[in-house]
Amino acid sequence: MDIELSPEQRMLDDTLRTLFADHAGHARARERHGDIDRDIVERLDAGGFLDVFADAGPIEAVLVAERASELVAAAPIVARVLVGPLAGITDLPPLVGLVRSPDGLVRYAGWCDAYLVLGDEDASIASADDVEVEPVRSRAAYPMGRVRVRRGESLGTGSAAALRRAWQVGIAVETGAMARATIEFAAGHVTDRVQFGRPIGSFQAVQHRLARSYAMAQATAWLGRRGAWHRDDEYCTAAAAAFACMTARETYDNCHQAVGAIGVTTEYGMTEWTMRLLALQTELGGRRAHARRVAAARVAHVERTTS
Repeated sequence: MDIELSPEQRMLDDTLRTLFADHAGHARARERHGDIDRDIVERLDAGGFLDVFADAGPIEAVLVAERASELVAAAPIVARVLVGPLAGITDLPPLVGLVRSPDGLVRYAGWCDAYLVLGDEDASIASADDVEVEPVRSRAAYPMGRVRVRRGESLGTGSAAALRRAWQVGIAVETGAMARATIEFAAGHVTDRVQFGRPIGSFQAVQHRLARSYAMAQATAWLGRRGAWHRDDEYCTAAAAAFACMTARETYDNCHQAVGAIGVTTEYGMTEWTMRLLALQTELGGRRAHARRVAAARVAHVERTTS
């Protein structure tokens, strides 16, 4: 199995790194807390990056989602570039939100042009004029709110399962990228910070915490890519999301432990990733809900193969 990026994918990734480095980052995200960065969305749209799934494929869409998450671009880019297209939903506007229930919190609520709504039987799409948004104050580093859908257009039979699987992939891709960025940020701190005459990163207890988190972040990233490639296999997509929830919690705990009290201050910057990680691990019911989906998918597979 070839897990290396192709020359074209590496070129795309290099372009994205430069774009997001110039027009995103935790400092810019902090400045726009509670707001949305329309500039980066317009740049992605003008460059054709929002439609890279249709033009190139799922892994290319994952690359856009990873770089947007890594540099905490303040916009719902993953929903637009990856989740919607993975679910087979085309012709989306630039800003798209994801809604699970009227009582659940929705990232970027009130800022989106349209919302993909996950129902029990089917999924639907609702325009901004078709919903009521109740803003909610949150420490999650995202603009949050509750979205009540007055009316929407059904996306057809099977659309709920397709959107759920795509959303699971989005959770894994975002988590993997943000976890790696958090760990690299913390690694820089423990390299520079000296205690007892030594950098605190030279102590094995610190090294073990960050190494474990990094291994989990890398695994999450690859599970997200695998889920994007096997988007119709809920065993793959739910497993990616379940593991991502564990990674989010582990990364939060270990990086804040390594960095210490300064890590919880907004001016330091690490919370731009870690508070988002905590929000992500609650979506679609969180780790237990994803794990139940993994078990159900495995049971269904066994029943099919043994009947």
